[in-house]
Amino acid sequence: MHVLPLLLALTFAGTPGPGGYAGLCVPQYQVLHPELCPDMGPGAYAAELASSQLPAALPPIPAERLPKLDPVVAFTYARVTTPNAPLFTSPADSLPSVITHTLGKGLIFVNVIKTVQQGDQTFAQIRQGDYLRASDLKAVTPTDFRGATFSAPPAYPVGWVVLNTRPSLQPGAAPPPGPALTRRTLVQIYATQHVGAWDWYLIGPQQWVDQRTVARVDVNPPPEGVSGKWIQVNLFEQTLAAYEDNRLVFATLVSSGLDKWPTRPGLFHIYLRLETDRMAGSYEPDKSDYYYLETVPWVMYFDGQRALHGEYWHDQLGFKRSHGCVNMAPLDARWLFNWAPNGTPVWVYDPSGQTPADTAGGGAP
Repeated sequence: MHVLPLLLALTFAGTPGPGGYAGLCVPQYQVLHPELCPDMGPGAYAAELASSQLPAALPPIPAERLPKLDPVVAFTYARVTTPNAPLFTSPADSLPSVITHTLGKGLIFVNVIKTVQQGDQTFAQIRQGDYLRASDLKAVTPTDFRGATFSAPPAYPVGWVVLNTRPSLQPGAAPPPGPALTRRTLVQIYATQHVGAWDWYLIGPQQWVDQRTVARVDVNPPPEGVSGKWIQVNLFEQTLAAYEDNRLVFATLVSSGLDKWPTRPGLFHIYLRLETDRMAGSYEPDKSDYYYLETVPWVMYFDGQRALHGEYWHDQLGFKRSHGCVNMAPLDARWLFNWAPNGTPVWVYDPSGQTPADTAGGGAP
């Protein structure tokens, strides 16, 4: 028997451990001979780090968040909270209840141009020119989330936390008490282990999180025949990445089409760019999914009615949400609009293979 390994293993006295050695192993020995040591103590921690490929020095992410603007967009938005709220040609017309028409009921958001006082009521003029009672509206504030530009390729995969979560000490284990990682924290993924039905990501020393809590940015080479600027939309991860040839320059969270109205996978090109657009419609026979959205910012159509565009009506980026469009935070959509000219390739793909490529129809919001 070699004397040195035995002395190292016996450094800590205690109950007999695996391999016939008593007590805990020192870290250096446990990294070399994990099968001879108990799975506890500083040695076990060192062995776990080594097997998980965690670097000795965690590299910084070569990314910078887009600048924050206040206001996020130069428009005032509100949700119509009253079904079939009446529209008036002027505030005065509301006194005898002269109703021109309504915007219907559903997911209805308007762009408020100005407010006017008429008697004891306040009215809001909306983008289309008519007036609504202010009591039928609820002001909304667009999300100020923004993605990041990259000055160099990240050393490890990156992603955003999309659900507040407490990391576990081991993959698949229940998290211990402690502070939670907040959603929209940008993290690096140093290792992946599959436990149960899901992958688990190592995002720091003894910090494992379920893949469902992170939207990962997968860096890929350009599709065949694509060069220069191009855009990648990952339907499984709900992320978007912008490239110049093979170089990642920007990434962010998105919300693509719901399973009922999916965003279609394939290679497309931006064919129409509008600083703002009005989007309205429904696909259900009973119009239960009706939507009306004024002044949608930074719109880039790439597949029929499907577009990349800013959104102000929800705060659920990182999860499917739309009728087929790719929703982005307004500041992200603004950056992409200024970066991507007409003709820019848009590669939409689903690494899980769950989204059919022959999906017809679909559009906003």
